[in-house]
Amino acid sequence: MRPLDGMRVLDLSQQLPGPYATLLLAAMGAEVTKVEPPSGDASRSLDPEMFGNVNAGKSSITLDLKTEHGRQGLYRLVRRHDVVVEGFRPGVAARLGCDAPALHALRPELVYCSISGAGQTGPLARHPTHDISLQAVAGALAGDGDVDRIGVPWVDLAAGSSAALAITAAWHAGRGVHLDMSMLDAALAWSRVKPSAVEGRREPTYGTLRTADGGRVVIALLEDAMWRRLCTALGWDDWAADERLGRHVDRRRHADEVRDRLEESAAAMTSSALLDLAARHDLPIGPADGGTDPDAATQIATRVRPDAPPWRACVPLPDALVGELRPAPALTDDR
Repeated sequence: MRPLDGMRVLDLSQQLPGPYATLLLAAMGAEVTKVEPPSGDASRSLDPEMFGNVNAGKSSITLDLKTEHGRQGLYRLVRRHDVVVEGFRPGVAARLGCDAPALHALRPELVYCSISGAGQTGPLARHPTHDISLQAVAGALAGDGDVDRIGVPWVDLAAGSSAALAITAAWHAGRGVHLDMSMLDAALAWSRVKPSAVEGRREPTYGTLRTADGGRVVIALLEDAMWRRLCTALGWDDWAADERLGRHVDRRRHADEVRDRLEESAAAMTSSALLDLAARHDLPIGPADGGTDPDAATQIATRVRPDAPPWRACVPLPDALVGELRPAPALTDDR
């Protein structure tokens, strides 16, 4: 018996936030049917690898919701499902006849989850957005330099994770509800947990460092006790007892001075020498590329099986409560 056995989900969303939410639901036992337009989820062609990763364990049908035939097909499905997830821009679901009021009229106890860029209300509600633009609105693009990539799309994934949690809670409550999930809300919530992380100020002992042999290491040192160990390791006897730098908040006020000396010290050592020094003094300094670090590879293999799908680490339940998910479905014409 898996935690969400018996939950039946229709997923009308595309790309990443909605499909990631329903992937988590599927991993915990929900039966998820992906409802795609005749052309398929756009990510089938835009990012096939991501599509395969976030749509495992689901079945798929195609319905053209711009036609009466397609809408009637959806209505028949809604009557025997518990959850609907949609990722349209606000107003689109109403035009297609599949908004919350329309579907609640068919199934009052339905958990209807809308996932949109900025939410269903407000001046930006219908504005097209993606992860980077929402990070910008939330003030979460750290630093003042130009940005041409964001790496992991954490806003998309945060919204999907929050949606899965809210859907699960609403389903267990057993009442019909419209969940207005906003990616912007997720960006604001996560960035405000640690406001100092996105203030754009230079961190004195946090980031990457270049070493004498052209390598890179990463340092993530914030705690005052760690600072004292760093001073001992690098022979900074003059700073070890300097009251100006005793607390993290003080070191941030002298960030340029601390950072310049740190970079100078790192540049005088090879990467291996600096990493050995860090190990001896129990300092949070490691390789900048974890893929080249044997210990990192062993740690990852210890936590997640090499053949495990990407979602497995996000659902840390025993195997007996999760099971395996079949591969993402092919696109078929079920009209």
